[in-house]
Amino acid sequence: MTDITPKSRTEGQRGHVIHTRPWPEIVERYRVVVTFAPMLRFVEAIAASPVSAQLFAATSMFDLFVSDCADFRFGDNTLCIAFRPSESTFHFRHHTFSGHDDQKTCAESEALQTFRLFVRLKYGVLFDRPPA
Repeated sequence: MTDITPKSRTEGQRGHVIHTRPWPEIVERYRVVVTFAPMLRFVEAIAASPVSAQLFAATSMFDLFVSDCADFRFGDNTLCIAFRPSESTFHFRHHTFSGHDDQKTCAESEALQTFRLFVRLKYGVLFDRPPA
């Protein structure tokens, strides 16, 4: 059988293990970076919701990594969320081992809705926004 899916150069290599941290620690991580206030509000909303018990998170320098597994490997069903202060946008990218990644860039006003869609479609987790 002929494989119609193009192989990536990294096929057969799994990413490094990312150790997750509790959501309150993730919130504190963004509290200290003044230019990342929109990311702080975004992470606070997730941490305050019931979905935080079903999703695990870690950070790089500024990016947020989310998975439905604790201590996941980068590239194995990982949602990477980056806030770009210069553009005032959020960039979502769902990494998969197969290389079939999905991504979307949106304004801060659409960030929680975009997150809601990604976690529902990729992890089967329903994110209910608390009443405003």
